[in-house]
Amino acid sequence: MNSIILTGANRGLGQELHNILVQENLLLAKYFFVSRKPVREPHEGCEYIQADFGKQEGSGLNIDVEPGTKNIVFISNAGTIEPIGKAEYILPSDLERALRVNCVGPLTLAQQLVIKTRKVGARLFVLNVSSGAAHRPIKGWLAYCASKAAAVMALDVLAAENDHVEVFHFDPGVMDTDMQSHIRCQSIDIMPDVALFQEFKNEQALRSPREVAKKIISIMKEVF
Repeated sequence: MNSIILTGANRGLGQELHNILVQENLLLAKYFFVSRKPVREPHEGCEYIQADFGKQEGSGLNIDVEPGTKNIVFISNAGTIEPIGKAEYILPSDLERALRVNCVGPLTLAQQLVIKTRKVGARLFVLNVSSGAAHRPIKGWLAYCASKAAAVMALDVLAAENDHVEVFHFDPGVMDTDMQSHIRCQSIDIMPDVALFQEFKNEQALRSPREVAKKIISIMKEVF
C-alpha cells in the first residue's frame, strides 16, 4: 500500500496535481489532499482535509499511517509569498505567519509522518516544492526567502537523522499562477525587481502549472 499527501491542493500547482492524480489514477495510491479552502472538484475515495498552516491549530493536522503501508510521499506544496515589503518594515506577526505556512506547518506534519512510518516499517519521501528564493536574497521578499530557506534546512536535518526518510527539494521555476500575478502588481518601491517578473509574463517565459505537475508525478513514479 502506498499513500500520497499533498498540501495546497485547491489552487495553482496543487490543483493541477490533484486533478491529474484523481483523473488518471497513475500511482494507485491512497490520497490525502490538504488545503486551506475546499478543493473545487473533490473525488470520491480520496480524503480531503481543511487546515490553515498560518494558524496555530494548523500544526495539529493528523494523518493516519496504516499497517502494511510501504511508501508515503508527502508533497509539501502549500506556501505564501506574503508579506512583500522592505525588510525593515516587516511586522514580526506577519513574518511569523509566513514561517508557519512555509516551514513550521509542513515540518510538523513531516515530523508526525517520520514517527508513524517508522512504527509500520514504511519509507517516507518528502518532495518539498521549494524556490530559488531559498538560496538567494530577493528584495522585498524577506519573509518568503527566510521561510523557504528554513524549510530546506529543517527537512534536511529530519532526513539526516532518519534512515527511512528521503527529502527532495524541487524548484518548479517561475510558474503562471495567481501568486505570480500578485507579484507583478507590486510597487517598485517595495519590490525593486518587479519589472523582471513582468518581463517573464510579457515574454511568455512562465511555465504552466500542469507542465510542472507532470514533472512531479514522474518523480513520484520513480519513488514507487
